[in-house]
Amino acid sequence: MELYSRKFELIDECIQRLFSIKKENPSLKKYRSSWKDKDASERNLQKIIEAIIDIGKMVISEKKLREPGNNREVFLILEENKLFPSEFIPLIDRMIGMRNIIIHSYDRIDDGIVYRVIKENLNDIKRLSSQLKKTILA
Repeated sequence: MELYSRKFELIDECIQRLFSIKKENPSLKKYRSSWKDKDASERNLQKIIEAIIDIGKMVISEKKLREPGNNREVFLILEENKLFPSEFIPLIDRMIGMRNIIIHSYDRIDDGIVYRVIKENLNDIKRLSSQLKKTILA
């Protein structure tokens, strides 16, 4: 349980940092002008997404569920076993896609997309984390 708690603490810290960046950058233009905020945003999103994936994999291992073939499948397996609500699957899909772009630099990272996530999706990510916390730490 301690490992889960540390992962959730990391997620909460990163979300708070992103809320702070959101507050300090009321416009995309301002955000684009700050390489520090852009780098911090990308890194904090990456840490959140990877922690959520790690938590999912830990649950699968702990419950001895079937082995996932990829990160998306982690959450499909959890959903099949009533450990993850289906309403969050589209958000997880987008988060995994963002993580892949950030990690693998498939393409230049679109500041507009990252900024939109910070402006519009932090509460969704926070709700997802809370739901996982309820399921796992219950």
